[in-house]
Amino acid sequence: MKFFKFFLVIFLLIPQLAQAIYRVYTGNIGDRKVEFYIYAIPDSTFNIRYIDDKTFKIKQLGLPEKKGNNYIFKEYSGDSEGDVNSILIKNFDFNENKANSENKILKGYSTEFGEFTLEKKFEYNVVWDDEDKNIQNQAQSLFNNVEFDNIEFLQVDSTDNFYFKVLISKKKKDDIRIKGINIYSKKNGELYQTILNSKGYRFYTFSALSIGDFDFDGIKDDLSLADGETSGVNVPHKYYLYDKSSEKFVDANLEGYIFDFDNDKKIATSTKTCDELTKDSTSITLNKMYFLMKKQQKFQYLENYCLVSSDEFIRKCTSKEKQSCENKIVKPTDDL
Repeated sequence: MKFFKFFLVIFLLIPQLAQAIYRVYTGNIGDRKVEFYIYAIPDSTFNIRYIDDKTFKIKQLGLPEKKGNNYIFKEYSGDSEGDVNSILIKNFDFNENKANSENKILKGYSTEFGEFTLEKKFEYNVVWDDEDKNIQNQAQSLFNNVEFDNIEFLQVDSTDNFYFKVLISKKKKDDIRIKGINIYSKKNGELYQTILNSKGYRFYTFSALSIGDFDFDGIKDDLSLADGETSGVNVPHKYYLYDKSSEKFVDANLEGYIFDFDNDKKIATSTKTCDELTKDSTSITLNKMYFLMKKQQKFQYLENYCLVSSDEFIRKCTSKEKQSCENKIVKPTDDL
């Protein structure tokens, strides 16, 4: 039986995204079979994304109005204006730091479809508290012992023909990692292609995957998978191009730190920033350039160059400085 997806997602920016509540509920809303994906922190930022089996357009529910234990959302679509629908979630059971929450069902009401009841299929309920040591200990214990494998999670970006879900997994004492991408057709909601990624990028909710024109054909139908907040520096990226001849997404042979794409020269440049490697207050920037071989739909490595800069000067790196930055293990940051 064909199974269509309907997604509920709740956003929160926190330092470690393994610290959150994730749930999956399945069932029917009206005449549509649905599957809810939930990401939550109690009483914090509360957003919803979903996709239905009629349009396959990713929609957004705005910040909720809380009345008692209920949450009321207004629905907005990226290609329309005004309120479309309201959804009420009844008595949502957060139950953080428990392997199994108390309620096995999720009840709600849609102004378009009426009452609905969904059954819980998956949950992860780890939430820290900076001040309460007991909560920290409970969260740490659950984090250390929870494991799961290949859970689908919707991504916000989509193309005209496809929408995407990353496959997330978790081992004991480890963060949630991305192990692959499931690509779905917007024509019928069926699985179109699976891409496996052995890099184990960390999971950054609904923006781990983004869409862009990375093969310079003027169409935003290519994929980028990121290992961190994409606005920061030193964020590893992996790229996949949509190959029109095979009608598949292919490995672009392009992986490195955050990239800049030059449409005129057909060149992509990766930038790695290294601090605290020189005696003075300077920053080392290591750039690697790749050229797109259009027929092969792959990038070829060209060269690298290295600069040392401060507020007062810019100069070329010495061989030692260049090698030091090449070898340095850097962490993604939110600083631009």
